[in-house]
Amino acid sequence: MLRKLALTVEPVDRETLPSLFSRMAILNGTDAANFALDLGTTFRRILEQDEEAVAIFAERAGLSATQLAEMLSWTGERIGDVRMRFRQEVFVSRALRNPIIRGCPLCMREHAADQPHPLRHIALRGDWLCRGVDICHQHHHPLVPLWSNSRPIERDDIGARLAEILPDLRAGSFDRMCFDPTDYDLWLDKRLSQGIAADKTWLASQPVFPTITLCEFIGAALLRTQGEASDDRRAKAKGFVFVSQGPDGIRAALDILMRSQDGGHFVTQGELGPLFKHLKGIYLDDDAFEGFRGILRDYFLEIWPLAPGDDLLGQIVPERRLHSLTTASKETGIGPAVLDDFLTEAGAFAPSDARADARKTFDAKTWQHILDEIPTLVGPIALRRAIGATLAELNGLKADGVLVPRTNVATIKSPWRIADGQALLEELEAYAQPVAAEEPGWETIQLVHKRLDLPVGEIIAAIRTGALRLGQRPDVFGYHGLVVEIIEVAAFKAKVAPKRKPSTNQVEMTAAAFARSVGIRGKGQFLALIEGGYTPAMLVLNPTTKRREWRMSRDDIAAFEASYTTPTILLAETGAHWNTIRAILQSEGIQPFRPNGLDLGPVYLRTEVEPVVALLKTQREK
Repeated sequence: MLRKLALTVEPVDRETLPSLFSRMAILNGTDAANFALDLGTTFRRILEQDEEAVAIFAERAGLSATQLAEMLSWTGERIGDVRMRFRQEVFVSRALRNPIIRGCPLCMREHAADQPHPLRHIALRGDWLCRGVDICHQHHHPLVPLWSNSRPIERDDIGARLAEILPDLRAGSFDRMCFDPTDYDLWLDKRLSQGIAADKTWLASQPVFPTITLCEFIGAALLRTQGEASDDRRAKAKGFVFVSQGPDGIRAALDILMRSQDGGHFVTQGELGPLFKHLKGIYLDDDAFEGFRGILRDYFLEIWPLAPGDDLLGQIVPERRLHSLTTASKETGIGPAVLDDFLTEAGAFAPSDARADARKTFDAKTWQHILDEIPTLVGPIALRRAIGATLAELNGLKADGVLVPRTNVATIKSPWRIADGQALLEELEAYAQPVAAEEPGWETIQLVHKRLDLPVGEIIAAIRTGALRLGQRPDVFGYHGLVVEIIEVAAFKAKVAPKRKPSTNQVEMTAAAFARSVGIRGKGQFLALIEGGYTPAMLVLNPTTKRREWRMSRDDIAAFEASYTTPTILLAETGAHWNTIRAILQSEGIQPFRPNGLDLGPVYLRTEVEPVVALLKTQREK
């Protein structure tokens, strides 16, 4: 068993192994290399923390197991080629081993004060090794470079190096202006000295080295963005303000860095380039960074229009979440201006959205149907060919809202869905009966509209309710081959004209307002009547809300009241009491209009109600 040396010194708080070893060598009248040989080992083995060599030194220095463990924890112990354990935390080696040795000159000068042999007393502290530490918490003095040497055997010969700088140290040549520690400084010192249990911030869930790294990179980026001079200490303090708040704080910092003046997000790394370079490079396989990488990935997946297969901080993007006008244009081959018009009208963008194309992003899944549909849309010529309609006939169907273009944006030259035209044609052909080509008295719907000044929408609504018959010329394709009998339409017009009592003096009103005025209040009921094609209306862009809405002109209202009625309308026409109207409708077995079982509210076919109108007037007179 080795005996304790006669001359020993006690380790000071946070002292490192090379520091104590050098002080012991000086105390025993030799240098570090020869002292190691005297102990039966080498100084290199001491610096490499060879287990046998360190055990010999600890026994000859009289160190307890607790003292040795504490000293090694402040020195840093290798746990791999590029990793070290330091204060129960894992650091990359270069964060603790650096050619430049730093320290607090005030601490060292205090150690040397009034000492005949100062080098026996000047100790280097382990926290000074950590690249994340910038200040002495005892004196509030910044850590300053003391010496630099790339060879560990010379760099860590503490006694020899201190002897070289001692005169300057005593003269105050290393002194700098002191400053108060930041919240970052206080947090790091507490975390290193007391461990995770003492950390009351969100950062207790994260390792120290990744935290230091993120604080520095984010802080430096923020300072550059704000036009401020950046240095390591200010950067860490700035970044800590955000990073210490957890995911929300980190996202807030990223928002500052990534938000552009037009309200969008930059789609390049920008000031975060250095952080991305490290996370995708030297720290790519470091699991300690995974918590922060996850927060960053989640954020950038929400703002960047990344494509499947793109690499985001070491992970492949499985599916697209966002498109920008630029990426959507590249994928679809459709110009960004056309896409912008369609998506704005559909509600993906506000009309005032002034973001640049690359930053004008939208949810890829939500609006994929728009991207899929645009290439299928056609111009008026293609639609007319598909349904067999003349230009005048198509314009008539459009004017009365019987056929509604997919978009009302004037600059879009292909606004029509062929499927809409074909659906209308199939529906009307189902009502039609063959009419011989030579049979007189029958004309197309468009010509009868012109001849009798009866809206196209009103004629088609009457066909749907059975008030008018529809014929089909066998030798003419499509809508142009559908005909109505002129005399029958004229009689229909004469019959319904006296009973038209528009419910408003307005030239035009919203369909919702008209529905309320005639007593249809069920949500969506009147809209279903319009969208089912049972009554005409116009789909227009509201200039105030910038949303599409159904509106009704005088002719649209007249068409509705010619084909349908409601208890409210009957009240106005007959003056009968509400209860009387309901009772007679019920007693006569007249049911509301329910095409295909669709609930349209208290809407009745005018033709079915006509027989009871006289009865209602009689009841009123009584």
